[in-house]
Amino acid sequence: MSDNDSMLFQDALFRNKKGKIVEPPAIEGLVADTHAHLDMLDDPALALARAAAHNVMLVCSVVDPAEDAKLTYDMLAEWLAQASYLLDGWGVAQTLPTCRIIAGVHPHAADKFDADILNMTVACANHPATVAIGEIGLDYHYDFSKRENQRDVFRRQINLAHELRLPVVLHIREAHDDALAILRDEGVPKEGVLLHCFTSDVETLEPFLELGCSVAFGGALTFANSDAIRESAKRVPLDKLLTETDCPYMAPKPLRSTKSSPDHTIFVADALAEVRGVAESEREAFFAQLFQNALDFFKVQFI
Repeated sequence: MSDNDSMLFQDALFRNKKGKIVEPPAIEGLVADTHAHLDMLDDPALALARAAAHNVMLVCSVVDPAEDAKLTYDMLAEWLAQASYLLDGWGVAQTLPTCRIIAGVHPHAADKFDADILNMTVACANHPATVAIGEIGLDYHYDFSKRENQRDVFRRQINLAHELRLPVVLHIREAHDDALAILRDEGVPKEGVLLHCFTSDVETLEPFLELGCSVAFGGALTFANSDAIRESAKRVPLDKLLTETDCPYMAPKPLRSTKSSPDHTIFVADALAEVRGVAESEREAFFAQLFQNALDFFKVQFI
């Protein structure tokens, strides 16, 4: 089965790259996918229905005003309506996930940044569905935009977060020292900073923890060669720890080589419990804290 086939089954079952059904972990509580790209999925409505079926009750979808931010804002209500229809068809009586949007110019798009994109970013940030500025930061791995432009756009969006009193969600790849310097220069936004998809070691992590940052882990936590990531996951204070997928990327083990989706967050949450040595009797409280961390960071009221 190819990646393109991985979302074509109209059900809530998990399948590995060979199409074999995978039994999901039992999660004693609700789960949050704090970083998804719904607009990149083959069927966002199906993804949201599957999320609901597996108690992923908060989904934060990321948009880039330099790309096509309008799609997610325009389509989110329709995706949720379609998800509700699917759940009814499955005979699943489940609440739909609460969905929010994170908006910001990715470092890959920094070369495109101009007055029009700034105005669009402000408009997105002021939309009632928007809960954070992101994903913003620096990416020196791909260098799709000039580094000086990345740094400038990062600074400008941190200042926008200060102005609008919004938290920021960071994308940092092979640029942690420069990102730290900019955060210190411009000031850590009082509303919060979230390190998205952390995949580095403890030494890289510590200065961000000292600044009070929250940290989200995704599917990479489960990979065989990710011991350094797992050590980092042990060090994050419990009240600063969050879950995500970054879907459609980095599906967790045992679903690797398929397209990730928000329902995959339950595998990440289960892995975090294992990595941190959470006792069976403490799992419910652990998962409740993870979910509350997401609600608190994005200031989402969940009923």
